[in-house]
Formats: sequence, C-alpha cells, structure tokens
Amino acid sequence: MASMKPSIGLIAAIVVVIALIAGAMVLRGGEKTTIETATTRAASPFADTAAGGAGGGEIKIGVILPLSGRLAETGADLKHGIEFAVEQINSMGGVKSCGGAKLVVVYGDSAGKPEVGAAEAERLITQEKVVALVGAYQSAVTKTASEVAERYHVPFLNPDSTSPALTQRGYKWFFRTTPHDAMFAEQQAEFIKWLNEKYNLGLKTYAIIHEDSEWGTKVAEAWRKYFDAAGFKLVKEISYHAATVTSLDAEVKALKAANPDVLLVASYVQDAILLVQAMKTNNFAPRVVLAQDAGFISPSYVQQVGKDGWFIMSREVFNWDLMEKIPRLKQVNEEYKRKYGVDLNGNSARDYTGIWVLYYALEEACKRASPDNLEEFRAALRDALASLEVPGDKLIVPWKGVKFDENGQNILGQGIIVQMMEDGKYHTIYPPEYATAEPKVPFPPWNERS
Repeated sequence: MASMKPSIGLIAAIVVVIALIAGAMVLRGGEKTTIETATTRAASPFADTAAGGAGGGEIKIGVILPLSGRLAETGADLKHGIEFAVEQINSMGGVKSCGGAKLVVVYGDSAGKPEVGAAEAERLITQEKVVALVGAYQSAVTKTASEVAERYHVPFLNPDSTSPALTQRGYKWFFRTTPHDAMFAEQQAEFIKWLNEKYNLGLKTYAIIHEDSEWGTKVAEAWRKYFDAAGFKLVKEISYHAATVTSLDAEVKALKAANPDVLLVASYVQDAILLVQAMKTNNFAPRVVLAQDAGFISPSYVQQVGKDGWFIMSREVFNWDLMEKIPRLKQVNEEYKRKYGVDLNGNSARDYTGIWVLYYALEEACKRASPDNLEEFRAALRDALASLEVPGDKLIVPWKGVKFDENGQNILGQGIIVQMMEDGKYHTIYPPEYATAEPKVPFPPWNERS
C-alpha cells in the first residue's frame, strides 16, 4: 500500500502558492487590498513602495509650472516651495489616514504657454493618473489647464494665480488659496488713501502700465474699479506684450507726460527690469510706484536692478520680516534657506502653503474613499477641499486661514504691502499690524539720488 504522506515536491508547491497568495494582499486601512500588477502599478496614484505594502504607498499629484522659457526662474522658485512642503509632509509620516502614503509629485512644464499647460494637464490626468493638479502660476495657463481638469472631474488646487476671473467661471473642481487681484486692488486703494491721511501726500491721480495677458488685463480692470471708487482719477493706461517686449522707453515717456501721482504696475520679471531702466533713463518719478508682485519679487529682478529698485512698493502675500509675527515661519524659513540658500518669498511661500492645504484635504479624503478607486477618490478630495477649514496658526502666510466659498476662492486670505529699502530688501509697511518699517515717501527723483 502506498504511503499517505505527500511528496516533498508537492509540499514545496503548496508553500509557493500560499506565499504568492499572501504576497498578493496587503493590509491597508484595515482592509485587504490586492496589489496592482506591474502594468497597473505604474499608472496608479497609490502604488506600493515595496513588496507587501511597506511604506504605506504613494499618492501622485500633478504640478504644472513654467519650468522653461522666460519664466523658468520663477518656475524653479515655485518648484522649490512645493518640493520643500512635500519633503516635510513625507518626513512627518505622509498621509496618515491613507496608511502613511507618501506624496509623489509629477511635473508638467507649461513653458509659459496656455496651450502647453492644457496639454500637460491632459497628460498628467490621463497618463500619470494623478489624484489632483496644482499650478500653474500664470493666470492664462491656469485658465486652460483648469478647464481640462474640470472636464475630467479632477481637483485643481491653485496657490499662485490671481486673475479674479478664475473663480468666476462656476467651476466645481477649482480651488484657489491665494487672494486674487480684486482683493489686492481693493487693499491697494485703501493703502493709498492711508498714505494720504498719514503723510499728507496729496495723491489724486494714477496711471497703469501692465502686460497684456489674462493676468495683467484683469489686474488693470480691478485697479480701475477700486481706485475710481476711492476717488482717484485715471490719467493714463498702457499695455504691452511681455513675451516680446524689448524696451519700455516709449511707454514710460507717455506715462511721464500724463504726470500721475501714483503709478500702478503689473509686470513679469524681464519687463519689470525694462520698466525700471526706462524710468531711470527718463527721470520718471511718480510720488508712489506700486507694483502687483510678480516680477518685482523675483530674486533675479532684485539682483539685476540693485539700488534702482529702492523705494518701489509692491503688494505681497508674504515677506521675510514677518518671522517674529508668525510663529511657524521662522523655523520653516531657516530650514528652507539651509536647503536652497535663499529666504522664502511670495512665490515659494504660496506654493508651499498650497501643498500643505492639499495635504490637509487628502487626510480627510482618505477617510471617505480609497485612492485605489481613482474616480471616487478624486470626488472625495474635491468634497474635502470644499468643506476644508485651516486656521491661520497652521500657515506661514499672514492670512486668517483657508476656507473656500462656493466659487472655490479662499475668503480668509489677505495681502500686505512691502517696499524695497536701502538695504536692498523688501520690508513690510502695510497693514499696520504686520508693518516692520515706515514707508519712505514720496518716491525720490532719479536725478537727486546719490
């Protein structure tokens, strides 16, 4: 009679099968989930980092920035803010409600072009299978990229574009953390009135010069609305095409002939440099020069204009000198400076903040849906953003917090006004509760400077 004991070969086969079955399952959030095959793993926003699910998995987000072209330096600055936030989040345990999943960023380069930004959005959504998009700095690029996201029902977190029109489209998947230019323009008009009251400057007229894309055009529109309402008279408005402009000499001569008390400027980096050069050449010195951020806060601009940038003012959402007023900022900035060699600025700080806001929403979304079901998880993330409330003490920017209205606009953000002083740094001068310096007014004529 043959033995009833199984053969050694049969036992080995059974062990292999059991091992394969066990290895095909992971425990994630208390539920057993089948690991994707090698093919699906590459496209999944929640791919395991090691066999057996060790490390909690990954959540992929897509980021669209101008990483090449004339705004490549700005794009690199924004990217640093994003990288730094992701590094901090992952080092602190990742998205804990998703089992410690690590954030992984997949970048798309818009090259500063709206049509390229839209194509990159399509690629990140359909090929990379990201759970959300972040970007894209230039309002014109954000407009086209977010149109794609809306069509695919993918959350789009915008930390850095300021055209008011972006949150006037009735979109359900678009969320903007930064204040927009209508909010900034209203504050700027209040600031000029405050200067009149405190320093008796007699400011009555204003002129506008702006680049002619979606951003600059909407900035000018907001300025006209709020400055006219505040009783100031527009004496000249000039626009130009930033991508091709090589001189602003003729434009500055026309502005000088209009003789405004206040000059309002919306420029990117190279055109901001051209403007300052033309103002100096033509000794054009309005009593106040107030920029709408963008090129004027770029490290490249600050380096190239040098002392010619002294006394120019700009709106901001962040400044280095707020460290003693915002508890979290000093430590974050010190760590950032050790890594990148420069202080945080309004661009890097806003994108850093945007990633943290997305992280808070991801923690909530993971309680409602599994990232393995991409469509359901995107919807859960959208709902988490819509209901999210982040208190101001969790932020490094001088906002009351983050809370989105029905249009996806953060209603708790606000701007500040900064001015470059003789030390070559911007100092906060408004509002008074955040001011670290008194404004230097009026703007001195160029031919009277040493």
